[in-house]
Amino acid sequence: MNMLVRKAKAKLATPFMRSLLRRPGIFPVRRELSFRYITGSGLEIGGLNAPLEVRPGVVVKYADRHETEQQRVDYSPDIITDLESMIGVEDTSQDFVIANHVLEHVENPLRALTSISRVLKPKGVAFIALPDKRHTFDLRRSITPLDHIQRDFVEGPDWSLVEHYRDWIANVDRLEGSAADAKLAALIQSRVDVHFHVWDYQAMEEMFAFACSMPGFDLAVEHSQPNRGEVIWILRKTTPALL
Repeated sequence: MNMLVRKAKAKLATPFMRSLLRRPGIFPVRRELSFRYITGSGLEIGGLNAPLEVRPGVVVKYADRHETEQQRVDYSPDIITDLESMIGVEDTSQDFVIANHVLEHVENPLRALTSISRVLKPKGVAFIALPDKRHTFDLRRSITPLDHIQRDFVEGPDWSLVEHYRDWIANVDRLEGSAADAKLAALIQSRVDVHFHVWDYQAMEEMFAFACSMPGFDLAVEHSQPNRGEVIWILRKTTPALL
């Protein structure tokens, strides 16, 4: 046993492994970008029990799809809404919208981005973190192509729901046969929230570039930064303030 421990330590005692183990988690980079870009008052969607740290004086209201007892976490959302529709949030009312690891869970990402654009004030900021599939349990899954996301936006996402679930079952749950069939039936019946779409950095960049080119879409990418297994995107509302 001692020999095995010594061998394991020897393998870890390389410059690369030591530097890897010393790397900070995702939160220091999130904090630095939050302090740089987030001001005023706004919303965080799906913050649950790990909300984004913001500077003193910044006012955050928390929004989610469910009440606290359904979330089973120690917080109460101030607003019940979803990222796709943002129902109940007035137009041009927010200095910022934060959505970390949320966009991949929505069935219609472009609709969600247009809703963010709608509720932000002129020069307001969207702070969006997305997981890079290469560093998550989505590793085995294929990147969602842009034309798929465009079709979800034009036709609605029902056409692709079953295939998303099959992809999840095969490549994340790794189920086959009757077990896969049973899981598919359960997911469809309850319309369970999974990672419907998956991206790497290039695919994210392509999606945001397309969204920013859409008529009436008033956001532009101001900054993007890989952060271990995720990428943080800062988008700013470009519509000028009304006189």
